[in-house]
Amino acid sequence: MDLKKMLSEKLIELLLAYLCEQGEGDLCKLSNPEWKALLRLSTYHGVAPLFYHRLSHAGAQVPDGVLNALCKAYHGNVFQNAQYYHELSEVLKQLQRIDVIVLKGAYLAKTVYQSQALRFIGDIDLLVKKADLEQAEKILLEMGYGPTERPSIKAQCASHHLETFTKKGAFSIDIHWTLIKPEAPFKIMPDSLWEQARPFTVEDIQVLTLSPEDLLFHLCVHTAYSSRFFGIRFLCDIHNTIRSHEIDWEILFHRARQWKGEKTVYLVLSLARDWLATSVPEKVLEQFKPDDFNLELLAKTKEIITKDINPRVGENFARLWKPNKPFREKLLIFLKRIFLPPDELAEIYHAPKKSLRLYFYYPVRLKKYLVSYSGAVWRGLRSDKEKQVFMTQNERIAMLMDWMKSN
Repeated sequence: MDLKKMLSEKLIELLLAYLCEQGEGDLCKLSNPEWKALLRLSTYHGVAPLFYHRLSHAGAQVPDGVLNALCKAYHGNVFQNAQYYHELSEVLKQLQRIDVIVLKGAYLAKTVYQSQALRFIGDIDLLVKKADLEQAEKILLEMGYGPTERPSIKAQCASHHLETFTKKGAFSIDIHWTLIKPEAPFKIMPDSLWEQARPFTVEDIQVLTLSPEDLLFHLCVHTAYSSRFFGIRFLCDIHNTIRSHEIDWEILFHRARQWKGEKTVYLVLSLARDWLATSVPEKVLEQFKPDDFNLELLAKTKEIITKDINPRVGENFARLWKPNKPFREKLLIFLKRIFLPPDELAEIYHAPKKSLRLYFYYPVRLKKYLVSYSGAVWRGLRSDKEKQVFMTQNERIAMLMDWMKSN
């Protein structure tokens, strides 16, 4: 039996029912291939530790092979997160000279889940004020993180965080100055985040975290825009954040409207309420419902999540790589995204328009696209069934992106 075809909405709903403790689905009738599909799905979306915890507490009868794999994922995450918080505390000790907001996983695992072992955390995400970026970079370089050869702070601010800091045997660190890429359709004002920030403690170190409304806004736009709806884990974050915090819905939607993210927040919250039975009041959804919202948007979002595909090509590629385009035309599109005119490069990387340094960014862009998108690009250039499925997924995402950005 084809496991890809088994990653159906039914199995995802069963998984979500356990992850979000919304009643217990009927696991007794699952076949071994279906159990393996659930294992693969929970691993793929980074929720295997949480799934193991929920199954254990429910006393569910799980095939030994699946249970052992989930148990291994859980205990592996216990060890990894213990290392994570130790390293995070060491970093925060050194950054105490500046204000720091701890973002996403590091905050969520400690607060909205019963145990920090239940939430998989990838890297360390911290928000600092733009004026403090240079000092934060200096401190991390002194701690042995690299690379030491880095673009100017101004050039790095073309993104929403500095170039990732890495060190052998350590977690990657992203120092953000805002929540999402500057080219995104959202108009986030970082100063407002700092005004509403709340105290937070990591290993006896006093830092800050986002207000509940700003946290929920961040999770919604990250789920929809940055992760392109690849995120059962992020849906669980949203569900548990709402369950654990008292949300001022007026403030949330005022923020969302002000920052051009109202449709995005509404779509993600509607999905969470419809699919996870998340406690979003019906009157809230009625009050803030966009005029052009319809149930087809929810259906398309579910289709994206239930497909066993994680497309990494951006929406521009999704729109341009339509079926029946000749290979040469597709390749030209890809090359044009790398070899931009010097004036565009100067704007993106904040470099002087006449500087020879601009030509350094061509190999930088080539490496970025080859590392990040090579597999997806190859599928897009081929003409086979895999490509068609891949492109259909991207077209769904592009349609939702267009709707979320429309006024």
